[in-house]
Amino acid sequence: MRGFDPEFRDLPDYILKITARIWEGREVGAIRRFYAADGPVRSPAGIVTSAEQVVAATLATLAEFPDRRLLGEDVVWTGNPETGFLSSHRILSTAMHLGDGAYGPATGRKLRYRIIADCAARENQIFEEWLVRDQGAIARRLGKTPREMAAAQIESGNAGFFLPENDAPGKWNPVVETAGPAAAWAETWRRIWAEKDLSAIAEGYHDAAILEGPGGLAHDGHAGIDRFHLGWLAAFPQAEFRVEHLFARREPERDARAAMRWSLRGAHSGFGAFGSPSGADVYVMGISHARITDGKIAAEWVLADEVAIWKQILTGGE
Repeated sequence: MRGFDPEFRDLPDYILKITARIWEGREVGAIRRFYAADGPVRSPAGIVTSAEQVVAATLATLAEFPDRRLLGEDVVWTGNPETGFLSSHRILSTAMHLGDGAYGPATGRKLRYRIIADCAARENQIFEEWLVRDQGAIARRLGKTPREMAAAQIESGNAGFFLPENDAPGKWNPVVETAGPAAAWAETWRRIWAEKDLSAIAEGYHDAAILEGPGGLAHDGHAGIDRFHLGWLAAFPQAEFRVEHLFARREPERDARAAMRWSLRGAHSGFGAFGSPSGADVYVMGISHARITDGKIAAEWVLADEVAIWKQILTGGE
């Protein structure tokens, strides 16, 4: 780990340790050490472009969820010291809603939801990040639908969401593998989304595959995975699917693990997972992980922010 503090033995160790230090360890000011001062952090809710904004957002989250834990499920990574590293960190978060804040008055309810954070790092600092938080799961745990949470946030003045045209310049050159297990996984998604060929599910997934989807909802086997994709396809039938970055991690005596950041852009023009068609132009930032065994997907984690999507629908995508 040339250029990183000696305590970090590899990139997963760096990511897991600094996450624990900032959140559970309460060293919030360490963000200034481990994040570049002007590095963009993008999420479906918007973009921040300074470490100071990340500090402020972290303090606000801890005030609302003071016992929040971030349990690292996996770190899929690629890169080298010269070009930089990219980590895709899948997190299971638990917290009690004990303070007033962005999610409204404290409810005392317990949350359980996932996040995937993709971080570009070099010389001991994260200089670019993409983060998708399962806001649909948060809404449901707080007793709301994602639509209701989106409407409440719009009413409170928090109507923002990320669009590519509002992006800040980045320094990371995306990696998109064109061969191997990650490429085969992405081809399955391309067939489903670009060609509307759902037979790709039976060909690309194991019979007993599990897809952990948005909202904290699990979809089991070919039939469940088919229903998940159909709900989104029907809502956005002409949406353009793009792979933004894609790579796999292959290690001895382990299944291949792959990470894919992807996007959808198109009109909400059909009945499906998001109610009656509104015609709103919608942008979806998604990040997925997969465990691939014998060339087929055995387990998959798909994150997209349903609340950010509903904000776009309710405001007409403006």
